[in-house]
Amino acid sequence: MATKKKAISKKLIIAIILLAILAIATAAIVYTIQTSSPKPIVPGVHVGDTFIYKLTGDSYLNSSEAVTPSYLSEYNNTDYYQVTITGINGSTVSFITDWRFINGTIIQTPEWVDIANGNNSGDFWAIYPPNLNVNNLLSPKGYDELIVNSTATQTFAGSTRSINHWEIDNVFYDVNDPTYSTQRYDIMSVDFDKQTGILDTLINVQEYNSPQYNIIITWQLTNSTVWGV
Repeated sequence: MATKKKAISKKLIIAIILLAILAIATAAIVYTIQTSSPKPIVPGVHVGDTFIYKLTGDSYLNSSEAVTPSYLSEYNNTDYYQVTITGINGSTVSFITDWRFINGTIIQTPEWVDIANGNNSGDFWAIYPPNLNVNNLLSPKGYDELIVNSTATQTFAGSTRSINHWEIDNVFYDVNDPTYSTQRYDIMSVDFDKQTGILDTLINVQEYNSPQYNIIITWQLTNSTVWGV
């Protein structure tokens, strides 16, 4: 009988050890999954936040054949362009844009931007994930592979904020020109608030070679409910 009791005790000890090993292994797997899972991308803006921009469009005609594009009048006849955040759903930011012209006309449009992949629905797309650092992707789940090029501080009315910057240049060809000699050199330069991810300044330079003329489109933040500008 003594021999049988010892055998049972050994089996019990082995079972307890196996259960302990299994518990540790399970805990390790759960910890690995939790730590390796990507953190959700949460917008830095909030419902009710409002941002107002000044829009301008300039043209420089370098050829007698060049004419100022008619759409630039929309920028130069703008009183203000307002973005009001209306909803947050995961990484998607919904907002209303009010494009008010000097003559009093207002074009109001509901729009959205998914800050995770950069997909958007309308004219305003410059909202990014908050707290990005240099070399971080602007759209972590997107395909453009654009990154934050630099970070600096900027002094606003009564506050100093961190501003992220990215810039890209491309050459586009006129598809109606089989020689591909008609082209546009395009430079996009964007500054956005690091904490909220919202646009601060956008400068788009377009240089055309046939006919020769340049266009500069600018968006500049002039007012905000989040901080003094």
